[in-house]
Amino acid sequence: MRSLDIKDLICKDDIEARTQFNTDFEHELNELCSHFSESFELLDNSDCAKDKSKRAGLVSGYLYVAIESSITATQLLSIGHIAASGNSMRIAYEALCYAALLKKEVKIKDTNTKKEFNFFEEYEKKSKLTMSHMVLPLVIKNHLHMGINTNYVEFLKKAKDFYNCFSHATLMLVRSKIKPSTKQIYVAGGYDSEQKEEYKSQIDYIIHFSKSMNGWVQSVAYNATYQVAQTDVK
Repeated sequence: MRSLDIKDLICKDDIEARTQFNTDFEHELNELCSHFSESFELLDNSDCAKDKSKRAGLVSGYLYVAIESSITATQLLSIGHIAASGNSMRIAYEALCYAALLKKEVKIKDTNTKKEFNFFEEYEKKSKLTMSHMVLPLVIKNHLHMGINTNYVEFLKKAKDFYNCFSHATLMLVRSKIKPSTKQIYVAGGYDSEQKEEYKSQIDYIIHFSKSMNGWVQSVAYNATYQVAQTDVK
């Protein structure tokens, strides 16, 4: 493949792939867009969105990232970028965890040392305790203390398990790049309708995620200003 051909693939908008993907998943895409729109509306009308404090801004900001990253994951999936789509979803569920942890004015227990700490204060100091790979285990361990519904935590565990392999080279990713019937190689993306069932499993999980988003926004962004955070909202 020539250098100019590769540059063309990198720079073009793959309308053909998007059109085929939309044909195969029009119903699912319409459902997703409805969920995303509802989440944005809920967030726009939330207490956090109206509060000008830094803390409330961080909470609403991370919730925005969670919604936007889910949309980006869907967009990447439409042109065959399964790995990148999965990574975007990992960002989405980590963002939900950040929002929940930053909201609460409660002592959080470290997953290893059992040391208690204030997450917002440690976050401001850029502490290792608040790094992105730590937030999901922290929410899982402290969810009852934080007043987070156990069903939400079980959902996060399943999301972690589902997307755990998306940062590594796996057979699933090989299949997403090489068309089985012709051995055609997809460079810089390309939707393969022969792998429709694999794509369906991905988009079904994004739908499952998006359905839970409204509950997270309502639980975390409403009554979540720094002032009222002193009372642990259930």
